[in-house]
This record gives sequence, structure tokens and C-alpha cells, in this order.
Amino acid sequence: MQATNEEGMINLTIHYTNGKQQHFQFIAPEGTVGEQATLGTRLHKMLTADPIILEVADKLVVIPVHNIQSIEISPVPPKLPEGVLYPMREIKK
Repeated sequence: MQATNEEGMINLTIHYTNGKQQHFQFIAPEGTVGEQATLGTRLHKMLTADPIILEVADKLVVIPVHNIQSIEISPVPPKLPEGVLYPMREIKK
């Protein structure tokens, strides 16, 4: 995940089963509660879709879920989708 973040931007990193990664960025909605809830709903729909479809510039990127190992979203949205366990910390072993 990228260490720096432009104000109001959300970073999305997709880790594929072949070891490659793709990085995307999108604009976070403004700070109202309704717009934050909409972001949580949009993220939930994206993460439960098969395939995941992203509009990038002038094209659609279609990503079959079976090719994905994991997805990272940063920074954490203020309103999380239902079912998210938080706060968590990763333990390296």
C-alpha cells in the first residue's frame, strides 16, 4: 500500500494469485454521513461482486474474483460495511 495519500483519495490495491499487484485510486465522497454510508455500501458491493468491475479512465477493467488473493483499501473509510471486524492489528509470526 502506498505510504502517502492525496487529500480525499482512497487507494485500492489488488493482490493477484500470480504474485502481481494493481493499484487504483478513487475520490472519497465528502464528509457527510449519508455519503460515507454510500461509500461503505459501494465497497461492500464491489467486494462481493464476481467479477469485480472498475471504470478506469475510458475503459472498464473486469477482474475475475478467482484471480484475487487479497484487496487492500487505504485509508480506512469512516463508515465501514456491515460485517467488518475492527479495530484489528496484524501480527507478524
